Amino acid sequence: MLAGTDISYRFTSNRAAVIGVAQESGEAVAGDGTTVLAPIMVTGDSSRNANGGAGFQGTPDWVYEEPSSVSVISRQAAQGPGARNARDLLDNVAGVMTNRSEGQNPGVQVNIRGLQDNNRVATMIDGARQNFQRGGHGGSQQVYVDQSFIRTVEVEKTSGAGVGGAGSLGGSVNFRTLTADDIIQPGETWGGEFTAGSGSNAFYFDGNLLGAYRFSDDFSVLAGVSRKRLGNYKTGELPDNLLSGGVVGGEVLSSGYESFGSLLKFEAAPADDFKLDLNWLRYDIDSSLATVYQSNDQRYLTNTVTSSFSWDPDSDLVDMKGRIWLNTTDNDELRRYNIVDPVSYGMKSFGGSLENTSRFDLPAGTISLNYGVEAYRDIGKTDAIARLDDDGVDGSYGYKGMNPSGRFDMASGFLNATFEHDDWLMVRGGLRYDRYSLSGSTQLTGVSVPVLISPRTCIRSIRGRCVEWQEAVYEIPQTPNTMVDVDKSGGAWLPSATIAVKPLDWFQPFVTYSESYRPPSVLETLMSGGHPNVAPVDNMPNPNLLPETGRTWEIGANISRDGVLTADDNIRIKAVWFHRNIENYISMGRGYYAPFERLYWTNVNLDGTTRMRGLEMEASYDAGTAYAGLSYTRTNTDLADTYLYNGPTGIGLPSQGENTAAPSVLFVVPKQRFTVDAGLRLFDERLVIGGRMTYVEETTPTIGQLANSYTSESYRLYDVYGSYAFNENTNLRFAVNNITDEGYWPALGTRDLPGPGRTFTASLNVKF
Repeated sequence: MLAGTDISYRFTSNRAAVIGVAQESGEAVAGDGTTVLAPIMVTGDSSRNANGGAGFQGTPDWVYEEPSSVSVISRQAAQGPGARNARDLLDNVAGVMTNRSEGQNPGVQVNIRGLQDNNRVATMIDGARQNFQRGGHGGSQQVYVDQSFIRTVEVEKTSGAGVGGAGSLGGSVNFRTLTADDIIQPGETWGGEFTAGSGSNAFYFDGNLLGAYRFSDDFSVLAGVSRKRLGNYKTGELPDNLLSGGVVGGEVLSSGYESFGSLLKFEAAPADDFKLDLNWLRYDIDSSLATVYQSNDQRYLTNTVTSSFSWDPDSDLVDMKGRIWLNTTDNDELRRYNIVDPVSYGMKSFGGSLENTSRFDLPAGTISLNYGVEAYRDIGKTDAIARLDDDGVDGSYGYKGMNPSGRFDMASGFLNATFEHDDWLMVRGGLRYDRYSLSGSTQLTGVSVPVLISPRTCIRSIRGRCVEWQEAVYEIPQTPNTMVDVDKSGGAWLPSATIAVKPLDWFQPFVTYSESYRPPSVLETLMSGGHPNVAPVDNMPNPNLLPETGRTWEIGANISRDGVLTADDNIRIKAVWFHRNIENYISMGRGYYAPFERLYWTNVNLDGTTRMRGLEMEASYDAGTAYAGLSYTRTNTDLADTYLYNGPTGIGLPSQGENTAAPSVLFVVPKQRFTVDAGLRLFDERLVIGGRMTYVEETTPTIGQLANSYTSESYRLYDVYGSYAFNENTNLRFAVNNITDEGYWPALGTRDLPGPGRTFTASLNVKF
């Protein structure tokens, strides 16, 4: 843009430039009498605060400058119509899936490269951990997030030395909420936004109202409310003889829900170099979990409060950021068996982080040190009415045993050192120390075995033949039970490293290595009880579980180039090959408790190495009037499946004749899946028409008692979408998802819950 002018410029970083008139001396007045201005610093919005860019489905440009496996879902993608749940937004991210084994639950279960549940993947809203878990047949960890307030979703596919990585084995997902600048137009002091949508296939209503006011340059307020109402959707075309506990008359039971959400955010900048904010996000959902036999009412309520600050004075030594947060998630259930059991599952989490970056200029380049701490505490609690049977067995442990109460603490310190030489070399080394503690108590119950007091004896006989017997007398002892108390802790040093080069301005290959560490969760350690109403005393806690450890190698490349074929087009590509080895992977097996002379289901560390490796790519080409994109994932998973039980008694016994893992299921992601997206922008880009094809290979879990219930055949889904801008403030969006009405079972889902059939949706967005 400045070529051919008398204006000089130089880049001071990959996102900033100094612009000034070329001059031989420091004179303040040019020869023609005009004043020569001091150099002007210009920075772009390609930082991590950007909510969109030129990448795949609007991915910000900074993603293609970062030498790591990171993806971002843009505001543009989050606003698209047709998503029944926030988990739908993650379906097109390379290396990421959402587990739908608990598909009637409106929460989001994130799976990154085959890892999920029990904090293997850290899930956050504005940096606040969402660690709620509820044990069951399928996935356990859920995050409840309102799609209406999502600004971006930031996905890190491996753990490193930085905020958000403590206790994570395989990466993180951070749902970031809207800010006042997203609602208020430039030059205005206030703004608003209204969205209302509806559709077919029980997509009744999805809408929100947002408003923001800037009282001054230093203070603004944002508020919003949302409402969503969905019914039971109809599946695509499936066999007429389909037998499923979740489908009646072509409808998937309890696939609908109603939700109310609200967001309140205060942002302030009391000084030019200091900013702070305070946020409150509330999300309230009513739904149910049902089969053809019964329906259990569910209510989910999440409150997330966060406050953060940033201080960046005129000093290379200080660039400080901090955050404190509180999150509560409560799930109230009415479980209907022979009687109605009210049950309450809850998780309260709070924590904070503090980090600083110091920069130093050296003759050979620049060094930046990023260092800090983060910590959080989880307090889990399950309440259920005690149900004692004639043997003294408390049936409520069918609920609170599988979802034990307890406390988990995590504290972490980290240091990253980054060396940059000119614009072509970057070397980074990091070190993190994680320290955890876990405490809680639960009850282990045995089985009453009748004790013979006197044997059956003959009291009258005729001719040597007994004609009258005295029956044996047995004593039924009280059912044995014992309390298991757990108080354990541990820690680990976790190094990481990255090397990136830029042989060309638009091409950046990189190599990374990282180690990760996940302690056992409260659920895994203290699990007792069993299946409600069926076998409430089948599980045993295992205080001796070892933490999982991971080692991950990545080789990748970023390509970011403008003006490829024309002056205005661009191409963005991020491709990463990864290989991860995990030791002490935790699964369910069988253990023997000698005092009760009984085998139980329990969590165990699997022997050997669990390996996950694959290739991920996100790519886009945008020529203005036409665009195309691709998301591709190939993953191979080799799960360890044997173990040596090392539980409370130290005695190991085989499970079903073999020492093999025996959970409900160990989920395996499909080996291959990809999404192709393309479209046109017409009439000065007021009309956008696009199409999308998603292909997912079959999944066949081989480990677990219920593995056959979680298989899925390969499937292809075709979607059409578009938008029309009546003016700069009014936009109509529309979509037809699964346009061919394909009948399918989502990968990582259950055979009881097929996916939605053809669905038309439309929404109107008005800004004011």
